[in-house]
Amino acid sequence: MSTTFQTRQRLLASACALVAAGSFTSLNAHAQTSVSTPAASSDSPASGQTSAAPAVTLPTTQVNDNAVASPMQTKTLPSYKFVAPLRDTPRSITVIPEELIKQTNATTFADALKTVPGITFIGGDAAANPSADRPVIRGFESRNSIFVDGMRDSGVQNRETFAIENISVIKGPDSVYAGRGAVGGSIDITTKTPRLEDFTNASLGLGTNSFKRLTMDVNRQVNDQTAVRLNVMGHDADQAGRNNVYSKRWGVAPSVAFGLNSPTTVTVSYYHLNSYDMPDFSAPFRSAGGTPDGGFQRNQFYGLNNRDYRRGQTDTGEIKVEHRINDTWKIKNTTMVGRATLDYVATNPQFVNANSNIIALQAKSGKYATNSIANQTELTGKATLLGFEHTLTGGVEFSNEQSRYEGYLVTDSAGNNIRSTNSLPLCAVPYNCTTLGNWNPDTPWTGSLALNGDKGFPGAATNTRTNVASAYLFDSVKLSDRWLVNAGARVDRFDVHAVQAGAPDLKNISNLFSFQLGVIYKVLPSLSLYASYGTSANPPGANSGLGGGTDQLTTTNNNLAPERSRNIEVGAKWDVIDQRLSLTAALFQTDKTNARVSDGLGGTINAGSQRVRGAELGWAGSLTNHWRVFGGYSYLNAITTDAGPAAAPGSNGLPMVMVPKHNLTLWTDYEVMPKLTVGAGMTLSSLTYASVSSTTRKWTPGYARFDAMATYRVSRAVDLQLNVQNIFDKKYYASAYPIYATWAPGRTAMLTLNFHQ
Repeated sequence: MSTTFQTRQRLLASACALVAAGSFTSLNAHAQTSVSTPAASSDSPASGQTSAAPAVTLPTTQVNDNAVASPMQTKTLPSYKFVAPLRDTPRSITVIPEELIKQTNATTFADALKTVPGITFIGGDAAANPSADRPVIRGFESRNSIFVDGMRDSGVQNRETFAIENISVIKGPDSVYAGRGAVGGSIDITTKTPRLEDFTNASLGLGTNSFKRLTMDVNRQVNDQTAVRLNVMGHDADQAGRNNVYSKRWGVAPSVAFGLNSPTTVTVSYYHLNSYDMPDFSAPFRSAGGTPDGGFQRNQFYGLNNRDYRRGQTDTGEIKVEHRINDTWKIKNTTMVGRATLDYVATNPQFVNANSNIIALQAKSGKYATNSIANQTELTGKATLLGFEHTLTGGVEFSNEQSRYEGYLVTDSAGNNIRSTNSLPLCAVPYNCTTLGNWNPDTPWTGSLALNGDKGFPGAATNTRTNVASAYLFDSVKLSDRWLVNAGARVDRFDVHAVQAGAPDLKNISNLFSFQLGVIYKVLPSLSLYASYGTSANPPGANSGLGGGTDQLTTTNNNLAPERSRNIEVGAKWDVIDQRLSLTAALFQTDKTNARVSDGLGGTINAGSQRVRGAELGWAGSLTNHWRVFGGYSYLNAITTDAGPAAAPGSNGLPMVMVPKHNLTLWTDYEVMPKLTVGAGMTLSSLTYASVSSTTRKWTPGYARFDAMATYRVSRAVDLQLNVQNIFDKKYYASAYPIYATWAPGRTAMLTLNFHQ
């Protein structure tokens, strides 16, 4: 028997003796116990002599709560409002990481959000319902609850992904974070900022349907405390499966940071996006209900190539100053100035009556401009109060928004307004009407366009001013190693004033109070159970006076109280597999009360209510060193519990619109070999209602979509990525509106050359 083997036997026997004697210190997340090998002894079992058990030190073992996260996993957010890691934040939050955006080749904000269950997109036409980004979270529109770096991004626009670090989706009423609105939740975009390193990431993509895309992300360290970063993008593509539908855009996002790794950091950034595309109101619903009419083929475009367009431009400047007061406290001030414009004219095909196959080609339009300025100051830190550990954030925010909406008066060659009429006599003009399958989008347009205000049209321009002053406080209290309390409260002074020529001025001033309270029980350092309660407040005109439906400021609602919502949620968050995989589960109920409904006499009252009961599962991270996953499942049972006194019989209990009962998303990738990674994804959705009444229901069918990806690393600096989206060319609808649904893209293949240095 060798000396080495004898030594190992003696070590094992000594360790066992220590454990039996109760001398082995139990391990926890931060405890360390070590073992050292004793010096060799001349005594051996063969000699028949027994020596005293030597001192034993076990090998170092540490459960690290800050283990390196998977690229698909996010454990903390940069926002000061989140005073605890996501695992100890008592509400449902999904973070879309940059790695997922890259792998799925999601080039738009809408594409990226479709990887999150429980989110749909509603269409629009004009006025209060723009044809732009309109996400619906758990049944409630959240167009004006979108933030960039924690600052409200309220302009009407279609967003891009080229300068995005990640996207956080906070689900459930959360006015405590977002302020006004936020009935279903809010979305916060984190942008790319300078780092103290040098790198260049560039990509060139080519694909089917004339897909062309170029992006570049360049970061340079100027000195020990200064860095600059530049992101640029150019994009040009047609939509797969749709004739005449295209999208062109370009963007640039420079930024510079001073004082990195010093007590005071100043970051200055600018973002510009310019887009030009073809608006697409693909297929109409019949007035009798059902799905969009089957006679509309996916490839047929019922628009006018020499008239229809959609142009958008977004410009945003930001200055952020962050100062570290000491090791415990820091303060941040952010000023953001922005302007967003959207201008479009679109063809909206509609059947002239319930039984006809004659299609009226209505003209819908909108011209929007929003100028905004906001300043936010936040203080965060840790303190011991009343014997308990607190992590605190307090903040104040002031903002001003100036919005303007104008619609176009679209007339045919005979001077008829063709905005929304279905009158058969107008079909005498060739471009006013057609029949199924017989339309030529190149038909000459000989009508005219004029802004409503230019001709004194009753729908003249509306100018809206919104001033908001806010104050909030968040606190995460550690009661013990197992019990935490997470609380927050916010007050807002909301003041909106809308002016339209020939109409009375409209105002609403509301004082809003919102809060959340959650209790967390840590079964293990990596497993948290929680229960929470949160609220939101949605005053009239919350979307700068031009929100969808009842959010629009009108003569009948401008004096009403805010709508109120509350969310009760219980759930679990568990980081497993060396904390590289985050698992979440939640059960919740959201109630919207004081909802604005008709009184049956031409007025509006706070008398309605809606309820969403649901469950959600989520997963994000790594199963092995080579296998990663991201996705989730949501079950949403959403109904109108009280449609108001003027509603038709049978209206109570009807399903809410734009809420699929079942929604599953999954993305996974696997490193087959050091140079080759393959990935696949799927999205499953049950049917979604676009319009519901006691007599008629309109809906888009459920669908299953599958995608695939493969990346081959040619060298350390170069890789090739192939994406095939909608592999089986499934025909389904990407968004819906009460009068139409929009076709989703067909099968698309894209090959991207990525360069890293």
